[in-house]
Amino acid sequence: MPVDNILPADLLEARGRIRAHMRRLRATLPLKDAAERSLAAQKRVLAQDVWKQARSVALYVSVRGEIATRILLNDAWASGREVWLPRVCPDRSGEMVFARCPGWEYLRPGSFGLLEPEASLPGYGPRDTLFAPECMLLPGLAFDHRGGRLGQGGGYYDRFLAEERTCVLIGLCFDFQLVDCLPQAPWDRPVQRICTEERELCP
Repeated sequence: MPVDNILPADLLEARGRIRAHMRRLRATLPLKDAAERSLAAQKRVLAQDVWKQARSVALYVSVRGEIATRILLNDAWASGREVWLPRVCPDRSGEMVFARCPGWEYLRPGSFGLLEPEASLPGYGPRDTLFAPECMLLPGLAFDHRGGRLGQGGGYYDRFLAEERTCVLIGLCFDFQLVDCLPQAPWDRPVQRICTEERELCP
């Protein structure tokens, strides 16, 4: 079960230090710099064959501090792709579903004030075969050169990705969020690619 507080104290402390450090770095990044870096990172995703060839993609609506995803969402909708977005399950702690979302007008503030697909759009869990994107972009507080990912600590993506998937997992982050090696938990699922404003990695 992906809950950090069941980890050994030293591992829990190491993960906590990295999270706090990355949150500070993101908080001090000027908005203009964040916008420019986000644009560059999204352009790197758009240039990848896996994105160009995918007809079904799973994304997320970014919040302040994260690499923006607006350009990717607009490109996906404009090109007629099937777009999946996450929605938190308010009655099931730490769980989320993904819903097909046809456009911005179908998004509403969710449980944490984040934009999510409205409740009228059917949500699919990790065992639903109807959820079958060809690539999936993941947010994260930190990634490492082996594809390791460290999230916010709620375990939403960890639970969802506990089921094996064939889609390509792409981590999206600022370059300063890349570290050599992350302290990993048994449930952490690595990504196959990482895109920042400066480079692409295929661990």
